[in-house]
Amino acid sequence: MKFSRKTALGAVAAVSALFATSACGSGDASEGGTSVAGTVVVPDPGGDLGKAMKKAFFDPFEKQTGIDVVVSSGEFDAAVVLSGVKAGAPAYDMLNVNGAVLQRFRDNSAIEPIDYTLWKDGARDKIAPVKAADDAVPAYYISVVPAWSTAKLGDKALNSWADFWNDSKFPGKRTLAPGSWGAGGATFEIAAMADGVAPKDLYPIDYDRVFKSLDRLKPNLVKFWETGAEPIQLLTGGQVTVTSAWNGRVAGAQDKGVPVAGTWNQSILQYDNWTILKGAKNAANAQKLLAFMMEAQPQADFANAITYSPANSAAFDLLSDERAALLPTSPENVASAVTQNYDWWTAKAPGTDKSNEEVAIERWQAWASK
Repeated sequence: MKFSRKTALGAVAAVSALFATSACGSGDASEGGTSVAGTVVVPDPGGDLGKAMKKAFFDPFEKQTGIDVVVSSGEFDAAVVLSGVKAGAPAYDMLNVNGAVLQRFRDNSAIEPIDYTLWKDGARDKIAPVKAADDAVPAYYISVVPAWSTAKLGDKALNSWADFWNDSKFPGKRTLAPGSWGAGGATFEIAAMADGVAPKDLYPIDYDRVFKSLDRLKPNLVKFWETGAEPIQLLTGGQVTVTSAWNGRVAGAQDKGVPVAGTWNQSILQYDNWTILKGAKNAANAQKLLAFMMEAQPQADFANAITYSPANSAAFDLLSDERAALLPTSPENVASAVTQNYDWWTAKAPGTDKSNEEVAIERWQAWASK
């Protein structure tokens, strides 16, 4: 999750939206245009993801239940959201929290237990490859993959992060996400695997080995990309030949005829979690929405709307083979994937009062400033 200077303004807008909907009542009363069945306030992730959620989850849920899903726009800052929870006025009822940020909400007792009694029988057991927790449910899965310009490399295809580092076999400039994002861009895992670390041995991450690996790549690094769209822009603009990128960006570019390709081998699986905030005004409706979203059919509809994998593995039974082939957790693609270990990233680093992610970011800043 990357925050910008607009973060605080977005959070203020979200809080304002919540108070506006709360003023209309969140129970069974119908006032000021509010549904008789009430409302549930969720953040808008924007872009294609926001459109996919609206199409697959929010609109069908409203039609089925009569509960209004209020989508609050604007970026948010975890600290601002947590402040709202502590004040007894959370900005949202439900929140989509990155795996590396979830522990912060747990440490602050900011999320409620999930009411699994509302879920269809067996649905919780179908949440995979990461299991549903008592207080959080994986929302969807995306992957960081090696991607390249087919216009420049022709029939040559990368098959690993070691290939990413191999500029003699795959000549051209490179770009990666900045390590200042911590787990966000998967750059630490990428550099470790490029140096020969087996996926099963990634954690704990060997920082010394990571930075020696990055030292070898540095002469071919044009820059560190700063937004999800930038890797494809750098490929198509000719500034780089090879990049790390989120799978959805690669698939979207291919749909438009852009000469890019990627490989699922050693893809790095990332995921967000749905949570329900402590003190949420519409917690009961939020529990109902979450239960609905995790059903197989809405999950399949979501995966058909965007190339993110469904959290409910039963959704694959409802998808075509062609669509499944584009998704990170299809049986074929997930076999060679590495799931980011958020438990390790958020754990305290040995001998410190900081998380492993905080230590990694400090090490990155020292390396990048050289």
